[in-house]
Amino acid sequence: MNATIPAVKRRACVSCTAVKAKCTPQSVNLCQRCARLGKSCTYLDLPQTKRKHKAAPSRVEVLEKKVDQLTSQLAALTRQNGQASPDTFTNDLGSSRDPELDSTDIAALLDAANEPSHGLDPPTSSVLEGQPSIVDQGILSEAEAERLVTTFQRDLVPKFPFVLIAHGETAAHLRDREPFLFLCVVAAAMGSAHPLRKTVAEEIMKHVTSRVVARSERNLELLRGLLVHSAWYSYPAEKYHPRLLLLVQLCVSTLYDLGLHRKTGTNLDEQRALLGTYWLSVGVCGTLGRPIMMKHDGRTDECIESIASTEHLSDWWIAPLTHLQFFLATMDEVYASIQASGGGVLVQVTRGSLQAQFDSVRAYLEKYISIRPSSTENAIRIEIKYVEVRLEELSLRDELWIAEPASAVRTTMLMGIIQRSKELIHTIRNLPVSEIAQMTITTSARICAAVGYMPTAVLTLLNLITSPTDSATEAQVQAVVDAADYPNLVTELANALETKFEGMSAADKETDIVGSLCSKMRLLARCYPHQIRAIVGIAPSQDARQDTSMTAVHSNEVAMTPQLWPSIDDDLGDIFPVDDIQWDSLLSNFTGFS
Repeated sequence: MNATIPAVKRRACVSCTAVKAKCTPQSVNLCQRCARLGKSCTYLDLPQTKRKHKAAPSRVEVLEKKVDQLTSQLAALTRQNGQASPDTFTNDLGSSRDPELDSTDIAALLDAANEPSHGLDPPTSSVLEGQPSIVDQGILSEAEAERLVTTFQRDLVPKFPFVLIAHGETAAHLRDREPFLFLCVVAAAMGSAHPLRKTVAEEIMKHVTSRVVARSERNLELLRGLLVHSAWYSYPAEKYHPRLLLLVQLCVSTLYDLGLHRKTGTNLDEQRALLGTYWLSVGVCGTLGRPIMMKHDGRTDECIESIASTEHLSDWWIAPLTHLQFFLATMDEVYASIQASGGGVLVQVTRGSLQAQFDSVRAYLEKYISIRPSSTENAIRIEIKYVEVRLEELSLRDELWIAEPASAVRTTMLMGIIQRSKELIHTIRNLPVSEIAQMTITTSARICAAVGYMPTAVLTLLNLITSPTDSATEAQVQAVVDAADYPNLVTELANALETKFEGMSAADKETDIVGSLCSKMRLLARCYPHQIRAIVGIAPSQDARQDTSMTAVHSNEVAMTPQLWPSIDDDLGDIFPVDDIQWDSLLSNFTGFS
């Protein structure tokens, strides 16, 4: 036994320990169990061990350990980034670091360590660089390319001032310096009826697929091109517009990947791109009932303020357009937060508050309109009319009017939708032919809203009329129908919009967003009278002009009497049996609330 460690007897004897029995001492070296059983009772002497208590590490030791960990991480990041690894990373606080690793390198490594994700930076150069352009391939002539770029600078920038091409920029220089932006500018300026529209659109998607999607390429040229292509997107028309939504999402993603939302010292092109991305995010996603992917914040205001002081005339138009979109985004948020329990009182309060805010915005816009070109003025006036329609939108939500479904407030708001939608349609219908050919995607969205809101408001009003046999009620029905004049209105709108498709086949028109909308508008105009009959059970008189664009299907069609509703049964005939038409499904092409 070790003499330096005192010995102690074990608490249990060998016999009890072997059977795991309780060992109770009876006398010295004898337990009760062994005495009872007559067994030899033996206790073993065991060395006494002292339990060592580990001392808590000092603060210096903790800090040294943290330094070791950070040093290891820096070494790993250095090797990962392909840089020369420091020769000496020491765990000793007193030893020196690599003298070649200066403060700039350390700051860069620390920034990398703070990034939420790691890996290689996305490429900034094009995988298609060096490939022949559509001009080099002989698809588009030099003269035509020059004409289209000039058209974009002169006519399209006032409608979408967020991508500016330098004054005097030639098509050849733009094609060499920014080939993707050149493609998107050409596509926007050539319009729907141009024979090369489909070819150029497919070339654009080739760039998007191979560069943006497959290789995650990110640069300002791509962002500017995506903005232009999205703003004048028209081909192909698709149900639910998945490609258009993807393009807008790529704009937002590219903006954030480039860090323009938080970068200081941005140049004017970057600031315009940020505001253009916000404009599209609200104008497209909000209209299609999708979440708005970009929010208005202090950075947005900084860019507006910076751009307002430039010498470019088109930059002056950015502030009013952005303020309008911000108000629409605010309205969407307010409407989404309204609960049915609030009822009509909450609607009145909300409506009054939003109207007061919009009056302030409109007063601000009027100052800009007075000194702007007519094309920009028309674009802003269309947006104002659209906001006026949206201010009455809550009247269409039945759950907010359970207590008073036919209250005077609601009926007034419903008539407001009819009147404001009619004014919006008139404004678009009366645009010059050249401006109709250059409409942005947001103007197309406003057309959808007006065409969809109006019949919804009319049918809602008629459903509130409970006594269709009463002569006074019949007069009210007739007044509502006359005020809307819906079949004639949308037919005239379709006729005006189809001027941009001269020379195109019916099949090609259907591949265009506006062309597809025109077909659906004509169908709405033909089904609308049937919906009126289904509600009121009578045929109110109206000077309904026949839509001659679809009568060629039946050569022996009977002429319609001006005093009666159009006979949609004969008109649709073998194409769309009346009983099979889903009105709500058709209307949902124009609204998100059907």
